[in-house]
Amino acid sequence: MHDPRTALLLHNKGLWQGCFMRLNSNGIEDDRFFTSLDVQEKDGLIESCLTYKRTGQQRSMNFETVPFTMQVNSSGAWSLGPSSVTPFGWVGELSVVSGEERRRIVARYGHHGVDQVVFIIETKSGGEAIPPSQPIQCETVPCGDWLIWQPEPGVEVLLDARDRQMGNCTACGLRWLDANGQHQQIVRRYDSTGQLESLSDVWP
Repeated sequence: MHDPRTALLLHNKGLWQGCFMRLNSNGIEDDRFFTSLDVQEKDGLIESCLTYKRTGQQRSMNFETVPFTMQVNSSGAWSLGPSSVTPFGWVGELSVVSGEERRRIVARYGHHGVDQVVFIIETKSGGEAIPPSQPIQCETVPCGDWLIWQPEPGVEVLLDARDRQMGNCTACGLRWLDANGQHQQIVRRYDSTGQLESLSDVWP
């Protein structure tokens, strides 16, 4: 029996060193900054504290049970977002993990498609995260109704760049070919009424 809380902690607990890279609506990097993220379980609470290394500013989130708007698969990949969406914008956060490395995105959708994507590389192997040496310019590949951005080799970000209308299904996904040659992936999907669908292994 899959237990989302156990899977989340098993694969995501620890101190993660990260680099956040902000990409504009064309998939071109505007800014990057370094972080550390400490995820622990204390007294039955899952505690998450993100520190921005440039400023020292911190953001914390604590929860006892996995929120109903959070989806977690057996490999520890997870997504967060609203329980339902409209064509007028939403934010989704997705993460995939392989051992001591993670890839994450925060995708912001506006009235007319993608507003911004933050691409995040994280490691808990003891050193700093190693981002691409040059500013990212995503390769973009059409995929049916969706677009796939490729911010680095082996990483695919599934986005809905349409000017969405009522009745449109939508999705946001992240897939990573890890160092072991395994695909780690998660897709957050909403049906034609805007309701969150159950997790599926289908890509895209």
